[in-house]
Amino acid sequence: MLSRDTKLQIGVVSAVVLVWALLFRAVPLGPVASVVLVAATYFAVLAGTHLYLALAGDSETLPVAARWRYIGLAAVVAVVELLQGTVGRTSLGSVTVSHLLGGVFGVTVVSYLVYEARAGHLASRQ
Repeated sequence: MLSRDTKLQIGVVSAVVLVWALLFRAVPLGPVASVVLVAATYFAVLAGTHLYLALAGDSETLPVAARWRYIGLAAVVAVVELLQGTVGRTSLGSVTVSHLLGGVFGVTVVSYLVYEARAGHLASRQ
């Protein structure tokens, strides 16, 4: 039997595929609109289910606080993708924005993993 999370994820991915199909057939997208669509898609696919369940206060499989942390991580991924696609080649001295965004992304992911590991360890000791 499928869990509620899985059913919601299937629904979110199906909706995203449908929106993509309709948008690409109906509206010619420019480069910036395409980047925004990709970033929004990343966020919807990665965090859509968690956002719905966190707003509903559902902690059936994950604590709500863990869902919010994951949503924050997915938001950072979407913003990094958006900035990468729009201003990633801009140079700030000898460093490009792309390099800075890679650093931000790396620090965010490592921080998230360390925090989740710590939270899981503390929860197991209770």
